[in-house]
Amino acid sequence: MLSKSRTVVMLRWVLIIAFSYLLILDVAHPRVYPGVAVLIAAALASNLVIARMPEAWLETRIFDFGVVLFDAAWVTLGLASAPSVSEDLFLLYFLVIFIAAVGESLHMIVASALVISVVYGATLSFHAGGGLQLTTTELLRVPFLFVVALFYGYFVTELRGRSSEAAEARLREQAKSELLAAVSHDLRGPLGHAENFLALMLDAQADGQVPDRSMLLRAQVNVRRVSSLVGNLLQAACIEAGQVHFHMTPVQLNEVVADVVGLEGGAAALKEMTLTREIDPQLPAVPLDHLQVGRIVTNLVNNAIKFTDAGGTVEVRTGHDAESVYVAVRDSGPGMSDEQCHELFAPYRRVQLHGYTPGTGLGLYIVKRLTEAQGGQVRVASKVGMGSTFVASFPRAAACTEAPGRVASRMEAGARSARLVSFRPRTRAA
Repeated sequence: MLSKSRTVVMLRWVLIIAFSYLLILDVAHPRVYPGVAVLIAAALASNLVIARMPEAWLETRIFDFGVVLFDAAWVTLGLASAPSVSEDLFLLYFLVIFIAAVGESLHMIVASALVISVVYGATLSFHAGGGLQLTTTELLRVPFLFVVALFYGYFVTELRGRSSEAAEARLREQAKSELLAAVSHDLRGPLGHAENFLALMLDAQADGQVPDRSMLLRAQVNVRRVSSLVGNLLQAACIEAGQVHFHMTPVQLNEVVADVVGLEGGAAALKEMTLTREIDPQLPAVPLDHLQVGRIVTNLVNNAIKFTDAGGTVEVRTGHDAESVYVAVRDSGPGMSDEQCHELFAPYRRVQLHGYTPGTGLGLYIVKRLTEAQGGQVRVASKVGMGSTFVASFPRAAACTEAPGRVASRMEAGARSARLVSFRPRTRAA
């Protein structure tokens, strides 16, 4: 790939040559006008200077603006001062510059200029005598307009690219600042609560009292919040670096759901929520990474608990069809609009539902990436005021052979669902 200095120098050589041939030969009796010769000499000298400039200087917006203004000035002055240049060519020159300024891409700019040049050449030919015949002087105008479009189009796209990169950099810095603020808030809160609850239990034990179990549960839930936050940050970094490895083994989703519901039960209980699971006893085992599937289900359940108000319900359900097995997490939260649903799975994107939104916006991003990496897909169905349902499904094309009876025997005998009994803590939830 050519460096920018070589690219700019080559484009300017072509522009200078096309301009020189146009003004020298586009007359019945070729001659060099002193003013035009001075302009060409200045352009040649400037190109030699650019060729020796440090590459770092060429990567600035000031350089791009300077070259565009300088070349636009001497080319326009040369066309205006040469008596051989017709008004129609002068107008087409500015039309090509206008197209370069508003064009979306270099390819579109060059293609538009080529079409204009061809139409212009055909028009001159038919006006001259009804056939497709052009003189040498008329033929020179077509490549000149093409070169002008190529030159200005290159710099316009360069400037736009720099503006886009600058905007993206500002957005990244803003996202980084928001992420740091969210992480510091979400780490400081749970850690402070856990420390306070543990201190109260130690004081109670020192006084010969039995520590309140609800305080122990609160401390555990807050520590799990911190663990989940740190785990998501590390997992997102691994995903973006392409360093996530999968160890595929027969996995039974019913077992994963049972483990996750047991671990997240404390958080639901503190919010006096009802957390249930409904398992499919005929669910086959499929080859998946047990650890990563656990992350997927954990993030889905944690997300549902986080956005569901106290006293609400969260249901975790497993099932299967002819092509896939799936886990669905339904909540009675505030629900979302279609526009909000489209934004859910972007990294560091936190959908604002009501008040402060906890977390870093990584949970659902991790769910999507880990699910798709194992051949699955994630869907969401939600309506404002009616809750949301997230479904992570995995293909069962190569389903593992494990008797469903073994799975069912590990669950509560004869029970399709299990309910975590909630209790009303004596103190306000953290």
